[in-house]
Amino acid sequence: MKKGFLICVLACMLVACQQPTVYVFSENLQDEQRNQLDAALKAQILPYEYVTLEIPSDFGEATLLLSSDKIYSKETEQLASIMQGLGYEPQVNYTSRSNHFYGDGNIGFYLKNTAENAAFVMPKQLRTTQCSEDKYNDLIVTFTKEYADFTLPSGAVVRLGWEFLYGYVVIYYKNYSQTYRHSQPLINTPFGDKPSDTYTFTAHVNNPSWLDCSLQVVYMD
Repeated sequence: MKKGFLICVLACMLVACQQPTVYVFSENLQDEQRNQLDAALKAQILPYEYVTLEIPSDFGEATLLLSSDKIYSKETEQLASIMQGLGYEPQVNYTSRSNHFYGDGNIGFYLKNTAENAAFVMPKQLRTTQCSEDKYNDLIVTFTKEYADFTLPSGAVVRLGWEFLYGYVVIYYKNYSQTYRHSQPLINTPFGDKPSDTYTFTAHVNNPSWLDCSLQVVYMD
């Protein structure tokens, strides 16, 4: 009986020893981001440690660094979901066992808020494009520090709150919001390809339909 109990204890200790550790590196996160990150890490199953070292300059905003000798797929997906929940798109890199941090399946969790986000400036006036209903294309949308004013086909102006949050433009309407991803594609015009600031909506909304549009300004000069 004692022998069986001892084997059970040793087996449990072995499982515990094999459990990887998540090493968490963060830079320039806002207070709300840090609080959300800490809550999410506490909710996942792996032990974790915060590391007060700089994130390598060649790492993106969100990077998971995995040991190539042992990969925990389920746990990695959970950590990637944490990054996505904070508004980031994770990149996965691999390292060898020679890096002592990441032997035995340990995972590096790197998250940084870039200076680009901190210096974000929204164009003052854009137009709707790629709308699900054509009648709402080419509406004027004017942005101030706190508000986005949509001028509807009737001439009425609807004022909505907005903010730049975790790399996305978020416009609030009643009890929900529309989120936009920023890009700067070249737009074909009668005067050739011109640069733009384009904000592509990330989800379809049924009402109001004029929020089911992307936003764009094309620079002709």
